[in-house]
Amino acid sequence: MVEWPLEFDELCDEAKSVLRCNSSFYVYKNNGIIYFQEDEVASLYIVLSGYVRLSYLIENGTVILYEVVPPRQSFGELGVFNGDYYLDTATAVGEVKVMAIHSRVFNMQNEFKSGFQNALRNLISRRCRVYAEITKNLHLNTLSARLAQSILRLAKSMNNKMEYNGRKVRYLGGMVTQSDLGSMARGTRGNVNRILKLWKREGWIAICNRRIIILKPLELENLVFEEGF
Repeated sequence: MVEWPLEFDELCDEAKSVLRCNSSFYVYKNNGIIYFQEDEVASLYIVLSGYVRLSYLIENGTVILYEVVPPRQSFGELGVFNGDYYLDTATAVGEVKVMAIHSRVFNMQNEFKSGFQNALRNLISRRCRVYAEITKNLHLNTLSARLAQSILRLAKSMNNKMEYNGRKVRYLGGMVTQSDLGSMARGTRGNVNRILKLWKREGWIAICNRRIIILKPLELENLVFEEGF
């Protein structure tokens, strides 16, 4: 059974059936490439299980990791909208199962076309907000602020929660490494590690079983707001 992104979840059962009939299902091993930046567009993808890293190469040759996509979210939608090529590279984190909805379905002439296109527009709107946040983040002056914003944004997007000392808090799981955070925040893994240890001593975060547990999100937000984010 497919767990649809919220943007598709409101479609009727018949419309969802059309999507399934125009889809293929794939499993990728850890670090498997789902598509490369500037590959010709074939599909819009939905993560069924596992996680997918999205990154892009900028003109100076730097690779920027900007998103880790959890189950029930999509990726590749901007390429489908453009009808040309993908704007990022998608890579599997661990074993990943995806549903690939063939791009042609969004232009098919049927009674569901407007619903499909509205869902696609909503997906694109969400992805563009992520791009805007990443662009702002890259221009923050300090690594601490960039790292704080990256952690908060990812934690909100992935929405993983756990009980910790009697209260429910957000956390980042082991699928997001310190190297990943360094790529998102423009810092080395070593410097990311030093900042995380400082925040742990301050009681802002806890680190357990490769999870970064966010105990005081307001303190992290203040680092960002102090730079006028």
